[in-house]
Amino acid sequence: MNLIELGAATDSEYDQEHSCNENTYPKADRFVHCIASQDESKDAWQMHSIHYADEYEVEMGEADYVDEITYHSMIVVNYCPFCGINLKQSS
Repeated sequence: MNLIELGAATDSEYDQEHSCNENTYPKADRFVHCIASQDESKDAWQMHSIHYADEYEVEMGEADYVDEITYHSMIVVNYCPFCGINLKQSS
């Protein structure tokens, strides 16, 4: 999922993404800079925790297909919990 797709799914607009080697789940834990949300200007780094269904979840009927997003949460962050960088200063 690229930043445009993530923005479409969350009604937001993102202009940057932080990636670091310490994050061993880069597909699931995404750190993005939000510049607009629901037509309001923003200046916030967000951690999006996205869960993608696996084969077991499809077999159990909890998802329709592998890689279906079954859970997505977001919190505002100032630091990357993996590498410790101050995201506000890095943008």
